[in-house]
Amino acid sequence: MSSKTWGICLVSCAVSFSAGFYLKGSQVAINDSSNLNDLNGTVSQQSPSEQAVKSYEKTKLHTRNQNLFTEKVVLDKVDDFLSRNKNIHFLNITNKMVAPFYQLLSELDEYQLQQKAENLVDQLPNYAASRLLVITLETLAELQPQKALEISMSISDEYYDKYANIQSVFSIWSASSPEEALEWYASEDFSQTQHLHFAKDILSATVLNHLYNKNKSLALTKVSELLQQNKLTAFAMERLSESINQSNEFRSLLDVLSVSQFHDSGMVEVTAQWFAKAPQDAAAWVNMLDEEQKSPRLFNLALKNWIKSEPKYASDWYIKQFDEQQQSEAISIAATHFAREDPKSALEWVESLNMANSQNAIDDILRNAGYRDPDFVIANLDRVQDTKIKLSAFQDAIYSIYLNNPDKAQKLIDASEHKEALEAYIHKINQS
Repeated sequence: MSSKTWGICLVSCAVSFSAGFYLKGSQVAINDSSNLNDLNGTVSQQSPSEQAVKSYEKTKLHTRNQNLFTEKVVLDKVDDFLSRNKNIHFLNITNKMVAPFYQLLSELDEYQLQQKAENLVDQLPNYAASRLLVITLETLAELQPQKALEISMSISDEYYDKYANIQSVFSIWSASSPEEALEWYASEDFSQTQHLHFAKDILSATVLNHLYNKNKSLALTKVSELLQQNKLTAFAMERLSESINQSNEFRSLLDVLSVSQFHDSGMVEVTAQWFAKAPQDAAAWVNMLDEEQKSPRLFNLALKNWIKSEPKYASDWYIKQFDEQQQSEAISIAATHFAREDPKSALEWVESLNMANSQNAIDDILRNAGYRDPDFVIANLDRVQDTKIKLSAFQDAIYSIYLNNPDKAQKLIDASEHKEALEAYIHKINQS
């Protein structure tokens, strides 16, 4: 083997040895490093509870930051709306303009809503602030109704929408938790505030309607309790009875009201509503009342509601509630209401009574029907005996025709013996 060949072999062996030594050293270094990392991991490893606390704190911080970001976005939009509409008139603020704020403000928590509501109150009577205040209070009412009520009731009485805000907030509370809302109302002392009549009328009616829809028996019990506390009015009872349609429910409510020591408990108003829903049943119930429980006001309200559905039956029943001395007036009242529904039938009804004291009723029918049915009035003027009443009814009928057909009216005037008086009447009205 030549010296050149041996030289090459020696160089190759040296390179191989060096590479092997280097790789072995690297593996040792890697193993040593891995062992060191394992050691450090053992020393610095956290317990599961410590890891959980750290994770919770990170989540809490993230949530807080997210809430701060959300609050800033919402409040920036509110401030932008208020700034752009600082001098706008309330008629120019449309529902479409404020509708997005229902969703935006629902992103805030109860504390943020409370702060914003109080801030908006300070900006009243600005119209833009007023509209956003309504939305803010309604949103807050879903979370903290008492706080929303407190803010609403603290608003100055000079603010024209104050009571609308109170009613809106209380209605939201009553719809979701009528028992809680009623408990608050029953325990609240309104006697020393500006809200006494509003509370007894509107707030009581609102919560009782919601409670009645949920639990009729409980609602009637609460009606009795509130009557004893003098926290109900006839208005509230009338509003409650508007949602009743069944005769047995009317009877149950009236049984509660009938034992009340308060004269104005709402019996008349509830009974009148019954006449609008089931008049025959209501009439039978009234007929069984003691005389001291009956009154002309009850009869008049009953007639007013019943006559819309069954005018003849209503009129017949009505005049039977009065003695002979009051018959003439009763017939006139019934005939007047009857004529508003159907003047021709009303006149026929009066004449069918065949009573000597029915002339006033005939006069009232024709005098009040002039604008509603002028042709009917003109055709029946011969039934009127008093000259002044006849001319008055004729004038109203002619003017009604004149408004729609001047030529027809003029022909009737020219053919009348009262031409001069009719022309003077029309001229006077046109000049007024």
